[in-house]
Amino acid sequence: MTKNRADYPCVLPGDPVCLDDAGYVQEVLDCLAAAAAVAHDYGDPEKYVLAHLPFQVAADTLGRIRCDMPPARRGAVFLMALPAFEPEALWEVLGVLRRARDADADAAEAYDLVRDYAMRCFLPPRGIDEVVADLERILAVLSLDIPAVRTVATTLLLDGERDDAFRCARDELFAAWRAAGLSGLPGTGAPS
Repeated sequence: MTKNRADYPCVLPGDPVCLDDAGYVQEVLDCLAAAAAVAHDYGDPEKYVLAHLPFQVAADTLGRIRCDMPPARRGAVFLMALPAFEPEALWEVLGVLRRARDADADAAEAYDLVRDYAMRCFLPPRGIDEVVADLERILAVLSLDIPAVRTVATTLLLDGERDDAFRCARDELFAAWRAAGLSGLPGTGAPS
């Protein structure tokens, strides 16, 4: 499969419960986007390290993924093409959150905002370590680049036969996602 520079094919688990953490992470990123926009309006565009746009693109990407997921089907996989700038924005934001977690002075405002928002606005309360870990897990799913991804994506894109090669590749994806920390995934040999 030839990858167009503008599209980033992602294979996602067919059960959105695996990406439940994307909802609260999206809210955190929306909050950062709003704060960065206000900081920009008041002449401090680097207060949250990045301008508001990467935060907003990252939040919108998580929202679109969550909205575009088909009805849950355990053992299924779902193909989604993302414009390349969307995963790039998620990686940029992850970099800011890592800097904040690691006490980088330039990311102190981001740390304070994320810490306060995640601790006070969610049940159970979340820490910045959890926000970083959950975004890392989401990105591990979106950026997984193993041969199994190409096999599954090609089969789904071409509406090909779900043969043994497809099922084996799908099972490799589930194993890789479990290794990345996603829970609720079926074991090997799940029905297609």
